[in-house]
Amino acid sequence: NISHPAKQQKLLAPALCTATDAQGGIRFARIGSPQDGYAHSVLSVPGLGTDGSSGSDGMIPVVINAEGPTSLAEFCATSLGDGFPGSTMDLDGNTKDTNDDNLDNVGNSTSLGYLKACRQINSGSAEYYLSKLFTATNKNASSESNAYKQSTIQRASAFLDKCLPLNPHVRSLMAAIGNPNENLPPGKTCMAAHVSHLCAMTSTEGMVYPIGGPRALCHSLASVIEQCGGRVVSGVALQELLFDKLPDAEKKPTKKDKKDGADNGEDHSGPKPRCKGIRLQNGCEITTTEEGAVLSTLGLLPTFLHLLPTDVRGAHGVCPGLPAVSERRPLLKILVGLRGTKEELDLTGADWYRLPNATLPRDELVAGETGKVQLGTIGVDDDDDAVGGEGEEGETTTIAEDAATVGQGGGRGKRSKTATASATATTAKKQRSNKFASGRSWMKVSFPSAKDPSWSDRHPSISTCVITIEADDDFVRMFDTTPRIYSMLNAPAGDAAERLKDRVLRDLVENFPQLSDKMECAQLTGPYRSGLVQNPARFAIRGNRPSTPYPGLFVGGADLTLGDSFSGGIVGGWLAANAIMGYSFLDLVYLQKNLTSDLERFLEEPCDVVVGDSGEVMEDLAVPFDAKEIEKKNEDAGNDDVPTHTAESSKEG
Repeated sequence: NISHPAKQQKLLAPALCTATDAQGGIRFARIGSPQDGYAHSVLSVPGLGTDGSSGSDGMIPVVINAEGPTSLAEFCATSLGDGFPGSTMDLDGNTKDTNDDNLDNVGNSTSLGYLKACRQINSGSAEYYLSKLFTATNKNASSESNAYKQSTIQRASAFLDKCLPLNPHVRSLMAAIGNPNENLPPGKTCMAAHVSHLCAMTSTEGMVYPIGGPRALCHSLASVIEQCGGRVVSGVALQELLFDKLPDAEKKPTKKDKKDGADNGEDHSGPKPRCKGIRLQNGCEITTTEEGAVLSTLGLLPTFLHLLPTDVRGAHGVCPGLPAVSERRPLLKILVGLRGTKEELDLTGADWYRLPNATLPRDELVAGETGKVQLGTIGVDDDDDAVGGEGEEGETTTIAEDAATVGQGGGRGKRSKTATASATATTAKKQRSNKFASGRSWMKVSFPSAKDPSWSDRHPSISTCVITIEADDDFVRMFDTTPRIYSMLNAPAGDAAERLKDRVLRDLVENFPQLSDKMECAQLTGPYRSGLVQNPARFAIRGNRPSTPYPGLFVGGADLTLGDSFSGGIVGGWLAANAIMGYSFLDLVYLQKNLTSDLERFLEEPCDVVVGDSGEVMEDLAVPFDAKEIEKKNEDAGNDDVPTHTAESSKEG
């Protein structure tokens, strides 16, 4: 799913533009329909909306759509006991605008007040991420009063507890919306990531999906690269990065270098060798020119721990702060083929989530103190176990992470502990195993075929489902090092993989019973690396930026911004491209000059009309699609209730 489509299309258009189309034939369809308010997500949070008598198994699914924050606040008022937002009528009886930019009339709604505060914090996100392109001197010139920048070193739980102390259900729902794609409780989630995800999920733009799927977008990007003289090679295995040799006098760091940080694996001061290319597993070497660059979008940890040669890493170190970050637990995906169309199977484009990381907190009255409430911890189940993932149990507290959370004051609730006690407990505690538990573990279910309006024409009578879960200990092993990382294991012995797949499919049928006898095939794939944990350390380290200590080597992708986010990946790639091109602080801040603006200046306007060989007028789409034709088919079939998805052009006026 793609959030904030207007912003993303503006970044994508110059990279996709061809002689015949402003965006390389790519179009986006809005997820959902007018009837459901363009619903894009369904959240199932243990305990949410119940009285707690049924334990963590009881929950009320919450539909997130494009009707905006006020609509969500009204749901909180009617279903979760929150106060009602202010009137949407003016003195003349006209309906006020309730879009993203008009949240003034909060009324008695704590949820709307919280959403408004998050939106104000998120308004500084663009300035914060742009500052990743600045040098240390220019970074200090950027605004220190930026609320988003300050939120990057805070945890979401502190803000939730402070702003929503009276209603645990609203607190739990906001935690769920703020981080649905990662099994991480708000007590360990960075506040900046929380507010960005929350604003994206509640935007009135909703979510969109590329017609033809992500593959169509990749084909269009590859086409532009090849038209510009580039080459795209896929299916190759990488071995290591290649570096120029330094003169002998510059090879070894001095004693002062080691004292300043060489011994803890961080960046060594002194000259660094230039990255000149990549070596493949088959021995083939691909090198750049002297002015060229190597860009890795695999993430910080794979780049510096897997691709950086051991001798180079030992002599010159990694990017500053890397030992403080943690790798997110890798993911498994079960790909399911379904017999029937989305109408026959009653499927929607909305993703379904089960979020134990946002489990309803158990607030308690303090004995002997009238009216005083001790706030429970979000993401703690009925067995009093944290459900934020096995990896977080074994997380080692580092000086860098402690520094990143100064001023937070620790967690609140009956499970809160001092920082010292927590550090001692986590290092001494035996790491608990991580196994998929039916009905409880984090899980995401999506139906890509239901999001793509061109699917039925290309693959009639077939639908697809993708189930995402965290990888079991049978598939990955965590190393409690600094940084904390995972290694991929060989295929589990016996029928462990089949048993896991069967448990997951039973959960699928329990939540989507109409699919019980419609599954044609199911395949377990993975594990897949999924980037860095979205904790404060990820945002606090100095080395999480496009430029690296090694000349000619740059990093991009979602690790620079927000995890498991198409929009975050696009912004991360944009930052890397600007860093490679060498745009300065003066260019970016004062002249408003960047890669996008320069491309827009020099690109020629594409032809408005494309004529085929037979003289017919054609639209240069990556995937043929005719919204009017699909609408006509629905009318002929008498399906008046079937929503029509229209292709949205991203050509900016």
